[in-house]
Order: sequence, then C-alpha cells, then structure tokens
Amino acid sequence: MPFGPRLFVASVYLVVALSFLAVTGTLVWEFWDTEWFTLATHDSHLFLFFPTLGLVALAAFYVPSCVFVDLYWRHIRFGRLRLIAGFTVLAAASYLIAELLGANPYRPVWEIRPQVLAKDQAEPKGCNSTSLPCERSALLDAIKNLQQVSHVRLGVKEFIFNCQPEPLIEASAAAEPKRFCFASSRLTSVPRLSSAPECCQAQRRFEEAVVGLLANPDRRSLTGVVHAWLLPLKVFFLLTLLLVGFLLALRYDGVNRHYPQYMRRIEVGVIAGALAMVFFPLMSQAFVQTASALYGTAQGAGFKPLVPVMSLLFGAWALLLLLFFYRRHDREVELAAKFAGAIASAVAVIKYDLIVDMTVRFLGSGAGAASIGALVLASALLIFVIWSPFARQADSTGPTS
Repeated sequence: MPFGPRLFVASVYLVVALSFLAVTGTLVWEFWDTEWFTLATHDSHLFLFFPTLGLVALAAFYVPSCVFVDLYWRHIRFGRLRLIAGFTVLAAASYLIAELLGANPYRPVWEIRPQVLAKDQAEPKGCNSTSLPCERSALLDAIKNLQQVSHVRLGVKEFIFNCQPEPLIEASAAAEPKRFCFASSRLTSVPRLSSAPECCQAQRRFEEAVVGLLANPDRRSLTGVVHAWLLPLKVFFLLTLLLVGFLLALRYDGVNRHYPQYMRRIEVGVIAGALAMVFFPLMSQAFVQTASALYGTAQGAGFKPLVPVMSLLFGAWALLLLLFFYRRHDREVELAAKFAGAIASAVAVIKYDLIVDMTVRFLGSGAGAASIGALVLASALLIFVIWSPFARQADSTGPTS
C-alpha cells in the first residue's frame, strides 16, 4: 500500500486520538481538587470510554481505513471524487450534529468552574443543618451522593421518579413510593425520603441552578470549553466507524482482491474494534440512568434521546461486521452461526437492563479505581493484540472464491 493513504489516515486519527486525551486530561487537571473522579465516572461515556476503548477502536480500524482510502483513490471509478465528497460530508455532518448537541438546554455540572462549584450551597441556605428540608442540594453534594449509592447498589433506576405521569392512567400512591432524592436530600444514616412531586420540583430547581450559574460565561469551566471545541471530532469518529463497517460489508470483494495481504490484520481489527465499541452504547445507557436519577426524566433534548437510536445503529453495525467475518470464513459459517445463536440466546436470558445496571456499577457512577484500572489494562491489551506480530502477519491464503 502506498505511503500517502497511511499518512493521511494516521494524521486524521492522531488528531482524533489527541482530542480524546485532551478533554479527559483537562477535566483531571482543572477539577483535581474538586471531585474530578466523581465527575469523570458520572459521564464515563465521555471521559472514560474515549481515552481507553476509543483509542482501541482507532487502532482497530486504522488498517481498514487506509485500505478504503487507497481503494477509492486508485481502484474505483470516480473514487477520488467520491472519497473527497464523502470526507467533506462526514466533516460537515459531524459539525452540525455537535452544534445540535451543544445547543442542549440541559447542562452538566462539570461545565461550571470548580471554584464556583465549591462555593455552591443547598437552598435555602443552612437547610442541611436544620430540620428544614432542602429545596435543592448543593451541586457537588448531589453528584457525590449519587456516587456513594452507586458504589453499593447495582444500578440506580430505583431512584428515578416519574415526573411525566401518563394522563390516560390513574395515578396511585403505591405507584410512586417515597424514596431518596439526590437533587434535594443529604445522604445520612437515616435519609429523608421524598415523594415524586417533591423530588421533581427539586430536580427542576437543581437544573435551573446549573443553567443560572452558566448564564455568566466567566463561570464556565475550561473543560466545558475544550469539550465544545473538540466534540465534532468525537462525532466524526463515531460516524467514520459506522461508515467503515458498512464499507467492509459492501466492498468485501474489492478489498479481498486488491489487499489479500492485509485481510488478517483487518479481521483482527474488526474483532477487537467491535468488542471495544460494544461498551459505548452501554456506557451511554448507564449515563442516561444516572442522569435520570439526578436530573429527572424530563430531559427531551441533547444526547439523552439519541442514545436508543445510537444503540440501534451500532447493533446494525455489529451485524455488518459479523457479515464480513462470515464471508472470510465461509467454511465455518455453520459453526459461527451456532456460536452466534448461543451468544444471542445468552443475551436474551440475561436482561439488557441488568447489563446496564452492571455498567453503572463498574464503568459508570459506581466505578472505583480497580474497575477503571482494569479498563485501562484491557484497552492496552487489545491495542497490543491489534499490533501484535500475529495480526501483522500477511495472510497466506490469498483471495477466496
């Protein structure tokens, strides 16, 4: 393969990789004395996934991306024009989607400067030291309380209040029992429990407090600014992986004919990359669960409503990668199909919401140093496998019929 396509893809992917590290690095540096770990685990789909498993996916799909750049540049009719147009469309779509996400009226706590967060207090002032119930918790206290509860429970969906009751169904007291409210109550040995109307009101005040503090641009954190600048690169990364997965299925014959020596590396990358990307929708679902417990269920804009669509897209993407794998090993299709059926049956038995609860506990707001260390080590191991001598060995089988 010529040096040009490899240099182009390496340059683009290097910029994307640095953006992954920059956002998390900025959070750690800026919030070092202000609960940086708590904030990072609460939004683990942003601050933990991309600098670990996101880097794995970049390494996994580097060779396929180089192959497609060269394939379109040299072997496909009007390929150069289609390549340039496709790259332009991807870049424009990434920018537009990032702008839509950035226009979300619901803002995260880490967009507020740590000095401002440290001074924020529960309302009304002094409510935690008296019998007077708080109308809302201090912002950092609520995040820390959520982390403490997540450490000892498998998921926090039991603490999600229904703030949008169904008008066609009669409400009953038994349907919404009192429970702990992160947005209003202090976590004590005997915590105060709230009804749904009480907690929903506190959640609205909690969100209003965040928006009110961010109304002054001087109170916006550097992490929030850097995240907004680099968000298009994260979107570009996700769209690129979806496109490469589609092309692996669509252009299989061309890749197998022109680049047989790279097929083993592509196959290893497909397996490792798919394994890494499975965790992005899971960690996103975990974020939705914890955000619903903290802010309520009324958030109908921004990233939260996109999560089910994104999960569906990456599910279809995984099936396309499975198709590529099957076509590589047509003699073992029957065995692979049985293996895939066994996995699908196991997933059906183990409820998806249980998997999300486990993600909350070990890779979300309940994560500890041990689970994050395991995530880093697993990511390093996958990158090693992708670039190992076994994966880099040329495929001696040649094109298959």
